[in-house]
Amino acid sequence: MTRSNSIDDVDVCRIVNRWVANHRNEQHAASVAGISRQALNAQRNGLKPFSDRVLAAAGLRRVVTVHYEFVEQSHV
Repeated sequence: MTRSNSIDDVDVCRIVNRWVANHRNEQHAASVAGISRQALNAQRNGLKPFSDRVLAAAGLRRVVTVHYEFVEQSHV
């Protein structure tokens, strides 16, 4: 099942990068999010996952869901 409000990692990167672009520079964006410029840079370059602070500043939140599906019975 696909939800219309679900986004993938590429979407998250685009949204965060657009949020950073709306600031004077990366240092200012990092300051607004309450983190260091180095931490924001590492997250934008994929060295670390996006923090909750960065996601919230960009207007996002991480939602973890559980997915169940049927599996075929194996004969033991």
